[in-house]
Amino acid sequence: MRVGVDIGGTFTDAVSVDDDGRIRTAKVLTTPRRLHDGVLEALEQLEVDWGALDSITHGTTAGLNAFLERRGARVALLTTRGFRDVYELGRANRPDMYNVKYRQPTPLVPRRWIFEIDERTSADGSSLIEPDEDTVRILGRRLAAEFDAVAICFLHSYANPDHEQRVAEVLADVASGLAVVCSHEIAPEWREYERTSTTVIAAYVAPIVQNYLAELEQEVSDRGLRGPLRVMQSNGGVMMAAMARRKAIQTLFSGPVGGTIACVAVAEDLRDEVDVSRLICIDMGGTSFDVSLVVDGEADVELESELERHPVLSPTVAIHTIGAGGGSVGHVSAGGLRVGPRSAGAEPGPACYGTGGLEPTVTDANLRLGRLPSVARLAGGMALEAGAATAALNAVGETLGLDADELATGIVAVADATMANAIREITVLRGIDPRSFALVAFGGAGPLHATALADELEIDTVIVPGDPGVLSAYGMLHADIRHDVVQSFYVGVAEVEPATLEATLAELAERARLLAKEDGVDERAIDLEPSADLRYVGQEYTVTLPLGTDEPTEQMLADLPQRFAEAHEVRYGHSNPAEDVEFVNLRMAARGSLQRPSAVDLPTGAAGEPVAVERTWFEDSWWETPVHRREALPATAAIDGPAVVLEDACTTLVPPSWTATVSARGHLVLRRS
Repeated sequence: MRVGVDIGGTFTDAVSVDDDGRIRTAKVLTTPRRLHDGVLEALEQLEVDWGALDSITHGTTAGLNAFLERRGARVALLTTRGFRDVYELGRANRPDMYNVKYRQPTPLVPRRWIFEIDERTSADGSSLIEPDEDTVRILGRRLAAEFDAVAICFLHSYANPDHEQRVAEVLADVASGLAVVCSHEIAPEWREYERTSTTVIAAYVAPIVQNYLAELEQEVSDRGLRGPLRVMQSNGGVMMAAMARRKAIQTLFSGPVGGTIACVAVAEDLRDEVDVSRLICIDMGGTSFDVSLVVDGEADVELESELERHPVLSPTVAIHTIGAGGGSVGHVSAGGLRVGPRSAGAEPGPACYGTGGLEPTVTDANLRLGRLPSVARLAGGMALEAGAATAALNAVGETLGLDADELATGIVAVADATMANAIREITVLRGIDPRSFALVAFGGAGPLHATALADELEIDTVIVPGDPGVLSAYGMLHADIRHDVVQSFYVGVAEVEPATLEATLAELAERARLLAKEDGVDERAIDLEPSADLRYVGQEYTVTLPLGTDEPTEQMLADLPQRFAEAHEVRYGHSNPAEDVEFVNLRMAARGSLQRPSAVDLPTGAAGEPVAVERTWFEDSWWETPVHRREALPATAAIDGPAVVLEDACTTLVPPSWTATVSARGHLVLRRS
């Protein structure tokens, strides 16, 4: 048996899969003050046999929550003398040009906590000024008394990390309690501000993630886990918890990424039944709404991302997140109805949970409109209190002159519009037509809103995977071990010597291979994937291309400018084949395949009788709506809307103009009728 666990803002989800492909799920309320308590409660609800448990794969929000809530470590930043202000100055560009209230992001490290070191490395990696170890020792004793972590980011350390390594060794000797994070280990790339920002964020969350994972490892070990505890990475791979404690920044987006990886597996299941070459993946939980893309069976990965306008140089599955979930609060602002981004979360939760919430949320609105039927039970058995939801809706509705039904309709409409705009952010604003995609909806609330979003975006097909309420946890069981390494390599494609390129790639391959071996991957099972960041001479940003290993290096270099021009055309809509192309970085990904859950085909048949018939609001009238239990629907079963498909962790809404069909492996395929 293997288990995947995902912590969300409202619920913690767990999935177990045995060797025969049998799946069990659990959903419990998240415990924000002690996250691992919710994890352990979910594992207890699964009734796992600890002696038969091979591994646990975990997506943690410990680091991300610490960053978002600004409760990370006290961090000191060590930098080269003369470059103390790089971090605070940042970039001069204004992403929101016409916003007169725009402010640069507030640094995580104030200027008084930035310390200059007398050292210098040139751009070619040669040492110009050696750091004085005695001075570092004196500083280290002070840092140990005042800080929790130290970020070290010296000029040009991506070309030669020797100075950073030596300073880190001295600090480890005199201040062993400090978490020390070096830029050459986190982001060995050019562009000083982005590299500094990434290193600071890594140091800011490192003690939080280290302590959390150490506590969780101890708890599961005490209960009998003898296999590994793995952690989902932002890049779509997994790593051992021991490695994650050293690379805390790789865990920032580990929860949402699990859902995207699961969508890759869903596409594989459906490839003979539905066009799944292009997928928009939406995960609507209790607190947030996450959007990502899967194209030709691969998740869309970005090499640089932003976290509240702080740049992060780390491979990350491209996910756009907004504060829109089942717990998003409907409130009045400037005389109008607003929904989110504030969420009721797990404490106190939506009003209908009966746990002390008094404000109306999206979940309360769905319950009032019959989209969540009265027979629904959340988190393994939580009954919903319709009276509490109505009271919360009336309290806000009076301010706007609306009754409970009108306010509930408005809350759902505002939430749908907000989510549709989030999908446009990751598609239309990048030149991508969403109408050519299928929409994959999951999370506890995603399938409730999926068809409304599809109507808004003119998408004809919606897919609701099996066990959609816990899909992110399930996706973690489909991920492989993965490690990415990068090396600055600044040279023109026409000028590079093939032997130099081969030697650098060989060095990267060895670094990546060692990381994979340290994570328990047999050397014979490691797959290496080289790539390069390229740009036209004079450009600021790059396009990343895979480097073929099946052809001679000379031929690969000869073909590279044309391949780059074609990729540039696709990405930006134009290219200049006559312009010189240059390398900026070389990259290497090392993958180690893990056993995936076995696929199980359902028996075929027709849909049986509904378990209930309830009133549901669609468009401008109430409809008598059959309610079906999902586990009772066999493969090939078809349901015409209006209908509600109910399961323990999720509810799927099928409007009057849609039909739903069950695929061979249990996924619901909704099409506009």
